[in-house]
Amino acid sequence: MPRIQPFPMAIAVLLAVAGCAKQEPRSKQYFDAHLDEARQVVAGCKDGSNRGEECNNADLAVQEADAKERLKRFFGK
Repeated sequence: MPRIQPFPMAIAVLLAVAGCAKQEPRSKQYFDAHLDEARQVVAGCKDGSNRGEECNNADLAVQEADAKERLKRFFGK
């Protein structure tokens, strides 16, 4: 019976665990409900510390919230 080498087995286990730890990017709807966090993500995207789909989702949420606030001030509501 062949003996399993510990080093390749350890690498296989680490790769499997690393694949499970990958998180889905937070959605625009999430950032709509958490605007302060969205603003932090957008700031990180501008300075290069954040990247990816979360940048787009957070930016859309902030832009939409800012536009609603401008309309609200414009119409005096």
